[in-house]
Amino acid sequence: MNNNKRPTIATVAAHAGLSVATVDRVLNARAPVNPDTAEQVFQAAEAVGYFAARLIGQRIRERRPAYRFGILLLGTAQAFYGNLAAAITEAARRQLEANLSCHFEYIVDRSPAAIVAQIEHMAVQYDGLAVVSFTHPQINACLAQIREAGVPVIALLSDIHEQGHEAYVGVDNHKVGRTMGWLLAHTCSARKGSIGVMLGGHRFQGHQARIDGLRSYLTEHAPGLKLLDPLINMDNDDVTEEAALDLLARHADLRGLCVVGGGGDGIIRALAQLPGRPGLCSILPESTELSHQALKQGLISLVVDSQPKLIAAALMDLLVELQTAPQFDPLRHRIHVPLQIVTSENL
Repeated sequence: MNNNKRPTIATVAAHAGLSVATVDRVLNARAPVNPDTAEQVFQAAEAVGYFAARLIGQRIRERRPAYRFGILLLGTAQAFYGNLAAAITEAARRQLEANLSCHFEYIVDRSPAAIVAQIEHMAVQYDGLAVVSFTHPQINACLAQIREAGVPVIALLSDIHEQGHEAYVGVDNHKVGRTMGWLLAHTCSARKGSIGVMLGGHRFQGHQARIDGLRSYLTEHAPGLKLLDPLINMDNDDVTEEAALDLLARHADLRGLCVVGGGGDGIIRALAQLPGRPGLCSILPESTELSHQALKQGLISLVVDSQPKLIAAALMDLLVELQTAPQFDPLRHRIHVPLQIVTSENL
């Protein structure tokens, strides 16, 4: 056998485990082909060095619909949202159903009027939106009008509609709170003491759901651990650092310290100033390079990771689906990505 023989369509078909006719349809666009199958042919063509592999890839891309999506994220917690934006960009590149481009904007001014202005500006530019925001009558009314106009909007990470009657991609925030409660109950050195918790704001439905879940678990299973009144940190690291130092100074019985939104770097900075608190369990929700370093150093106990890569892939799939199936389906259009518990041992 001549190993230098030029690869043919039959070679590609054999490598892909498909028929020659299927490969021919992909190459020559003779009939519609499932996007997964077309991608399988393309990968096989590249693997065997088929001379028209690039042409196959081009044909696949040309037959896909093209969509532009707008992604509105918070301007705080830059490491976390930077990771999420990178994951979304990669997920868009890998999407097989359509040619996607994602454009990111960030909320700096948290006044409802400013957020509404950003959303309205994006709605006229893009085929679909994903929005991280708190709930407010003005924001909810704006999103309702945009959806009625035919532009799909997905609540990202945190529900915006009070009853959750909207497309959503993110973790189940109530379960995150319950999980934090379980972790505190099983890792605190004592069964009695205070638990401090910080959130970006009470209007963030996701943050409030986490606190409700945390409180319910402790009430049911660890009543000796008392949740202190939650402190608002605006997802700001400096505010979080100051608040954490104040909690540690005022509550000698502090057994747990949690952040349910952004600002986790502030906890790390505060604990770095007060080493030698072995009885304190600290839980952050942001899996970043800094939180990983803090885990290794023993400054924090655990990270509850929302898995940005899984969120990004689910978000792109749902945004594409909503282009042709815009009617809200609570069973299919509310996607909960599983959380991951990160420790110093499984980084």
